[in-house]
Amino acid sequence: MKKGNMLSDKAGDIMTKDVVTCKPSDFISEVRRLLVDHQISRVVVVDEENKPVGIVTQKDLVRFLSSDKSMRGIDEIEAREIMSMSLVTAKPDTSVKEIAKTMLEKRISSIVIVGDGGKLRGIVTKADLEAWYAHEEKGAYIVFDFMTKKPVTVRPSHSIFIATSLMSKHNISRLVVVDNENKPIGVITLTDATIVSDLLKPFRVVEEGKPVLVKGLLALPKTVHLLTVGDVMTVSPITINEDEDLASAARLMARHRISGLPVVNDAGRLTGIITKSDITRAVASEK
Repeated sequence: MKKGNMLSDKAGDIMTKDVVTCKPSDFISEVRRLLVDHQISRVVVVDEENKPVGIVTQKDLVRFLSSDKSMRGIDEIEAREIMSMSLVTAKPDTSVKEIAKTMLEKRISSIVIVGDGGKLRGIVTKADLEAWYAHEEKGAYIVFDFMTKKPVTVRPSHSIFIATSLMSKHNISRLVVVDNENKPIGVITLTDATIVSDLLKPFRVVEEGKPVLVKGLLALPKTVHLLTVGDVMTVSPITINEDEDLASAARLMARHRISGLPVVNDAGRLTGIITKSDITRAVASEK
């Protein structure tokens, strides 16, 4: 990417143009398939005129399924029931810095870009800001300057349901899994929870009596409540030292298509986590 300028780079320059969309009437089983197949964290809901009317995120999906008391399966619940309708939009000529500031102020992870007539043109996510920062801001900060210093952690023995509850409670998309020495040994994310979203309605799973596939292994219906973080987590996570260039962290996340990195000290112990939200703060703070 060509070296840019914070004052001249616009949303239209960095936005994702091929936006994955669904209709309000689509079932969330289809939404989940789109999230997993495209390895994305949100789907824009559009009407018949391709105008955005809502958005469904992994957080929306996990939060709804964790709290829904009905006996319906994910092939019976429509996107309109769980989508966020408070959609934040911007024009293609909005500055990159303004996009980042709006995300922080509104506590959102994406802004839908619309053109004339309110029709969908693209979307800017924190991943887009991360990719921009990785190329444009080398040497501006180190990881320690913007990392979250008290990350929420779990142990491999914790229940998967405790993990999803913690993510919903703290409004975060990942938890670092640590050992007895506080060294990171894994990560569990909303993507992991989305893949096993059937299990977030365990009573339904038990009632149907069918084995459930969890990361290549069959789980018997009567034992789904015993599934642990260790059964689902990604092991041997990519980490970064707290003294590294923040742009290096952004490049690692962009290259591996992940939303955060456990931050360690020279002894390999967890001291924080750097996420796309932290990169967004760095973009918003640029002069």
